[in-house]
Amino acid sequence: MLMGFKIKNFRSFKDLQHFSMIASKVRNNENHIIEKNSHKILKFSGIFGANGSGKSNLILAMSIVQTLIKKGILSLINNQYYRGIDSNKNDNSYFEYELSLNNKLYSYGFEINIFKREIISEWLIDMTKKKEKKIFERDIIKKEYYSDILDKEHYTFINCLEEMRQNNQNLFLSEMIRRLIMSGNIDTYFEDIYNVYKFIIQDTVIIRPTTHKLFDIDYIKNKNKIIKILKALDINITDIKTEENNINNIKSKLSDQDYANLLNEIEMLSMRYKNLMCTLRIENDLYTIEKKTDNSYEVRTLKFLHENNSNTFGAYDESDGTIRILELIDVLLTNNKLFLIDELDSSLHPLLVEGLLKIFLNSNTTNQLIITTHELKTLNFKLVRRDEIWFTEKDKNGASKLYSLEEFKDAARFDKKIDKAYLEGRFGAIAKIDFNYED
Repeated sequence: MLMGFKIKNFRSFKDLQHFSMIASKVRNNENHIIEKNSHKILKFSGIFGANGSGKSNLILAMSIVQTLIKKGILSLINNQYYRGIDSNKNDNSYFEYELSLNNKLYSYGFEINIFKREIISEWLIDMTKKKEKKIFERDIIKKEYYSDILDKEHYTFINCLEEMRQNNQNLFLSEMIRRLIMSGNIDTYFEDIYNVYKFIIQDTVIIRPTTHKLFDIDYIKNKNKIIKILKALDINITDIKTEENNINNIKSKLSDQDYANLLNEIEMLSMRYKNLMCTLRIENDLYTIEKKTDNSYEVRTLKFLHENNSNTFGAYDESDGTIRILELIDVLLTNNKLFLIDELDSSLHPLLVEGLLKIFLNSNTTNQLIITTHELKTLNFKLVRRDEIWFTEKDKNGASKLYSLEEFKDAARFDKKIDKAYLEGRFGAIAKIDFNYED
């Protein structure tokens, strides 16, 4: 589970910002807490702020970490550092995860120079006990590495550290995983590296506005549960069926690069799960895709039935809100994942947002959900805890600050209307609109 994330010098974030999912001493909605390794960790967090305040940049930062692990730093656009009035392109950027995984606590992170597209340092530390254990630490500038677990029998690990001593283009975490996959090595000696890689790459699901999105959801296998959820949200779908299609139809709707990336994603998912059925959204079309043993693809289009109607409807016949719910429903179907959803309220009625969050927060899922939103119905202490609400606000130089509602304990008492106090500017993070403007 995610305990925290630190970021510095990325897009609108100039100074080090610390986002935390650790529960405070707030006593309401205690069912929103999952206890791991003697730490109380929150299932949910909502981030509010004016347009352009930096909300989406936090989620984008975690997306960039995934990209760097998968593709290396040369895949990064080199102007993503803070570019406000007092910016310096030569300043290093900082990304760090704080994680609770398989009864252990980890810190994984790295420093990079985005403008030069160079890795400066990288580390993975076991924080479970009072005395921390360095699984590995690299200082590329000094051309040095350190580890508290070096074992001469595990030459794969030692050789990789030695060969990566001066490598400022690729992360050690991804290179080590690549070598382990190539060799088929499942030695528990490498469990810490597997744990962290799996969480960041495989168990973190980022949903941002995009032209297409692939989900490891089998809508047919899970249709009874899905239909039950849709009914609770007053969405009138009574059955889900499929019609035959083919991969060329999908190819025609994507650029060559997007199509190649899609096939690579399916390949990666197929390596993790046998007989995997994926679902792809392209605009308002939904397809199921299954990779067969002969490397062909079985593609089908999802169709929906409605009450008192024998006709089937394509996803393109459904409302944007219904498609959005179908896109997000995996949050309620799985466990042990982190979902980062940018603009949760996009295309959704306020009551749908509230209903979706209520179902999630009252469920027994061990998933975590972090959203950015403008939906004020979320600012309700009957629904959420004070420590689950965060804000972003820019200063006069364009630098974003990230802060919790916990900093406003007096103004955010449980007998207060928080949505009203927020619109009154009690917590900042709102647009400063000139309502007296005249042309």
